[in-house]
Amino acid sequence: MFKTPKLKSTDGPLQEETSTPHEHPMVCLFDFTKDVEEELRKLRFNYVIATFGSTVKVDNKKYDHKLMKLNHDYPNNLHEFDIVMLDLTNDKSKIFDTSQHVLRNTTGNKAHAILSVYPEQVFDPRPFSINVVSQEIDELRKKKSIVIAFCGIETSSDYQLVEITSTESRMTRKVSYSNLTFYNEFCGSKARRGRKVFLPPEGSALSPLFNKHLDGIEYKSVFPHPIDWAGGKQKKDVNFKPLLLNERDEIVSYAHYKDDSLVLVFPDVEDKPSFVANLFKTYLPEIMPDIFPYHGEFGWLDGGDYLLPGESDLLQERAQIEEKYLKDISENENSILELKKDYKFLADLISETGDALVSSVEQYLKWLDFESVVNFDDTNPDTLEEDIQVDCGDRFLVVEVKGIGGTSTDKDCSQISKIKYRRAEQRNKFDVYGLYIVNHQRYVPPKSRSNPPFTKNQIKDAGHDKRGLLTTYDLYKAYFMIEEGILKKEDVRESLFTTGLITLEPENIDSIGIARELLMDGQVAIIELDDTPLAVGDTLIVKKQSSYSKVTIQSLQVNDEEVDICNVGEVGIKFDRKLKRNSELFIKKV
Repeated sequence: MFKTPKLKSTDGPLQEETSTPHEHPMVCLFDFTKDVEEELRKLRFNYVIATFGSTVKVDNKKYDHKLMKLNHDYPNNLHEFDIVMLDLTNDKSKIFDTSQHVLRNTTGNKAHAILSVYPEQVFDPRPFSINVVSQEIDELRKKKSIVIAFCGIETSSDYQLVEITSTESRMTRKVSYSNLTFYNEFCGSKARRGRKVFLPPEGSALSPLFNKHLDGIEYKSVFPHPIDWAGGKQKKDVNFKPLLLNERDEIVSYAHYKDDSLVLVFPDVEDKPSFVANLFKTYLPEIMPDIFPYHGEFGWLDGGDYLLPGESDLLQERAQIEEKYLKDISENENSILELKKDYKFLADLISETGDALVSSVEQYLKWLDFESVVNFDDTNPDTLEEDIQVDCGDRFLVVEVKGIGGTSTDKDCSQISKIKYRRAEQRNKFDVYGLYIVNHQRYVPPKSRSNPPFTKNQIKDAGHDKRGLLTTYDLYKAYFMIEEGILKKEDVRESLFTTGLITLEPENIDSIGIARELLMDGQVAIIELDDTPLAVGDTLIVKKQSSYSKVTIQSLQVNDEEVDICNVGEVGIKFDRKLKRNSELFIKKV
């Protein structure tokens, strides 16, 4: 169960001599993604891949049990490597497969396995595997070496070890291991999540690297500073260097030296490929030069003390460019925040429920220039009636608004009818209209939802009862069509008084078809016209799925010649923006 087969190098066949990796340092990567491996390959590092294994979905039933094997894989000469790097932030999972956990190539009269019993549904072998590998890492640290770990949250797993003989299977002992105890002197951790990290005042050789990635760091554990005893007094371990702190001055990243070895513990980094590439290319060769005989031997040339003619001016120019870039980015981010604040009601339309959704619909109706819009929930919070009233003088609209995770029931759709008739009786007029607006499947992106979300019977019943059915996503799309001039506010206001399924789409338009071919990355469309006059400067309406937008004709070409107007046959149309495939084109009726 605990054998660790030797792994093959991942570099594959060499395409040319210059791509041959350097023999040293030897690097072992545990559970890193392909993009990190690719960066090291480009830098000609000699690496192999390894894994602590995957969690296994065991789906144990009551009184059920399974005998499990570890599924890790790493080189059996790990102690000979120079650098071992672990990514403890990734989760991989697989379904239990009996064939992967049977006894094979067993020698002797005993075998060992791990017992998984109900109620365990997910078996996690990784803490056990990490404990096994930690013994190899401790051996590695007796020489010049580097151990690097990207750490997430600490988790512990309990294991029941089973001994299997020809006559019985019996439990021999129970053990518990942590997924972060990857070396013997690990200082322990405490769960704490956050994204705000800071460089310690004293800084470190890695501070410039961290500076580039501060906004893309997420920590899930913090670490105590180890304590040494000297002369009967406690003092902080001087070989332990904090690299990053959080707002509480807790350590989220550190370097731990021991003789000629170094352990680096990092939090999760969003752009891990870039972080690792720069770490190996620039920083580790300076920190541990003996391990990098072919890398960074002249790194001092880039340190700023030995500049070339004109290099100082260029470096100063670059600093000014970077400063302006950061300022522009900051201003852009602030503008985005202001925009999101100003148009929050649009985002709420397609995401919220309850009072927030009702308020967003209220704001939308006021934006449509309805003169009297009353949020009934605000004015009569204890009355279970309609959410919004719109009084147009000659007409009265009662609106019920719902945000739900699924689609509407028949009762949801028809509830507004009772309110409509009650308001008509109170007004002693038959000028009351009912409208049900729903933000359905609100956890799903609107384009992926069931649109429309109403059954045929619900739409039919709404028509009979003289009430309307509408989605907040239709309101959201209509906003942009109004802003672009495809719809008018008065058209949308009028649509809200119609019955059955309400669709807020442009009317009085004729289709001229879907482009037979798109050229110039979608900016030129080949269309077959059938007595439809088009002219340079005309505006067309584009429909892609259920969304509409506008394009302007910049030029027309018939038989490879530029024309100002055409109405029949094959024509090439160049637009002011690119079209997507299967977009349908419309022209407004005269």
